[in-house]
Amino acid sequence: EDEPGRQFTLSEEEITELESLGLEYDPYYDDPYTEEELPEDVPYRKNGRFGDRIYDNGEIFYRDSTNGLYYRQGSKPRSQSFWASSRYD
Repeated sequence: EDEPGRQFTLSEEEITELESLGLEYDPYYDDPYTEEELPEDVPYRKNGRFGDRIYDNGEIFYRDSTNGLYYRQGSKPRSQSFWASSRYD
């Protein structure tokens, strides 16, 4: 079941694609977060190149430069080349 108050969730097609790869859909990890939905009660550093948030408690949220949403580490893999210029600037 979706977390209450979550603005974005994976589509049925995205969930089916995950499951076809043998991965179980988990909304906690797989659904994207807006900046407003990210934790604010834990100190964090912001990666200057991609805009990712690295929290002091070990959590990492990767920013998708194509849509501005954040994905928890362990979910959607980064598809942007390391050598590509950052669109976060």
